[in-house]
Amino acid sequence: MRLPDRAAGAAWLAVAAAGVYLGLRLARDVVVKPLYEDEALAGLVSARPFFEMLDVVLWDRGGAPLHFVLSHFALAVEPSPQALRAVSVLFALAAIPLCYDLGRRLGGRVAGSTAALLAAGSTMLGVYGSFGRMYALLAFAGALAADLFVRALDLRTGRAVLAAAAAAWLLPAVHPYGLIPLGVEAVVALVVWRGRPLKPALPVFAVGLGLIPFLIADLRLADRFGVGLEGHGLLPPDRAFAYFVRTLRAFAGGDGRIAFPVLLGFALAGLVVLARRRPAVAAYAALALAAPPVLLMLGRTGSAIVGEHLSVRHLIFLLPVWSALAGVGLARAGAALAGPAQVAAVAAVAVLALIAPEGGLEDPRYLSSGKRFALEAPADFLHEAVGPDDVLFPYSPVYLAALPGTREADVLTRARAELVRRELERLELPVSKVYVAVPVDGARLDEDEIERPNLAVRRFRYWLLLEAAGPFADEAEVVQAALEAVEAADTAITSEPLRLRGYFRQSRAALSGSL
Repeated sequence: MRLPDRAAGAAWLAVAAAGVYLGLRLARDVVVKPLYEDEALAGLVSARPFFEMLDVVLWDRGGAPLHFVLSHFALAVEPSPQALRAVSVLFALAAIPLCYDLGRRLGGRVAGSTAALLAAGSTMLGVYGSFGRMYALLAFAGALAADLFVRALDLRTGRAVLAAAAAAWLLPAVHPYGLIPLGVEAVVALVVWRGRPLKPALPVFAVGLGLIPFLIADLRLADRFGVGLEGHGLLPPDRAFAYFVRTLRAFAGGDGRIAFPVLLGFALAGLVVLARRRPAVAAYAALALAAPPVLLMLGRTGSAIVGEHLSVRHLIFLLPVWSALAGVGLARAGAALAGPAQVAAVAAVAVLALIAPEGGLEDPRYLSSGKRFALEAPADFLHEAVGPDDVLFPYSPVYLAALPGTREADVLTRARAELVRRELERLELPVSKVYVAVPVDGARLDEDEIERPNLAVRRFRYWLLLEAAGPFADEAEVVQAALEAVEAADTAITSEPLRLRGYFRQSRAALSGSL
């Protein structure tokens, strides 16, 4: 269904309204939402010198570098948590017109307007559009790749195919899960391309060679989480299905009893419409949506840690496809309506998504210790005290808030002992000091119990900073100093919240396991 050309302004007005709504929400969250540990990791790694940062991302940690690269340049201009989050805001907003264009290609301006409004109202972008990680960028890459792939299917020219391949390359550059839609595009393209001359497709193979660094990095990531050919499935069928449903709820705006079933119905109707009119596009959309839960059931792992780290945010690249399908379904259902009635239908669906209670995922940024007022005093101290020969443990919001003072210090993770060992190999010895940051909001502290030789303790309202004085001549001494500081803090805190118990348990395991 296509509106008359005179309605193009109304369609773009809907896109603008979607952008304004999302922009106002994200601008507030950039300032108000507490900093989170995952954001500290992204920011502190990105703040390192450029080639060192790339080496850490691709070799030590395993994964995709594009967000770290963009964040590196953002932090070079303004070394602050707000600059890190601004990268996400920028790409979340940029994804909205791309969602419109994808919907427009599939079902006209009504479908495009609906897609833009639904994406802006989704819980997924509402949370991760201001989160200082790669997920908003992944939504943007997913929208760009899907839009240009549909364009390539329409035009069937070498130039269009090359543009689609280049956009698909961005997906694994942002996140390892980006290999899923890239693989789906490759399968559909091979089927569509069968029997055609090979020469126009040769530039695509050159783009494919650019995937090699990401494949190597992803193998490192798989090694970290014990993913391989042996063991049991990543998730059993019931959990894989529940994971997929939670993802769709986060796409649909939340857990409303009306919103989710209605939008799911429109999306399924849109898929049926495309199956009749454009089977190649329908195959791409269906395979892209179905591939993640199927791969989670078929993939093999020898470690339960994979299931624990799965989150619906990893599938945010599917948000544009879902929103466009729902737009196509709505456009088909309203095909017989007059222009004003179509506008009212689009507005009603958008309002339904906006008023639905948020669901499918929770915003992890809720701890008081991550708020600006809680971070100011300890960050001011660290900004002046930390030197380039110091070590920080672990990746903490308080270190992120202390940028640029903490830019040149080395940081040790508390995630896994293997990662700690890799990070220790990068230390320039001797190390002058070791700092340990502990979020203590809500906990009681016996300051007499924390006194240790060569351990300076600085207590703030929401943070406890422990400083072990060196020099430390080797990696084992550095780890031992951090471990003793963690043990001292654990002993001194007499009333630990459950979250803090997990903090100490994981910290001890990572440090002691690295020795």
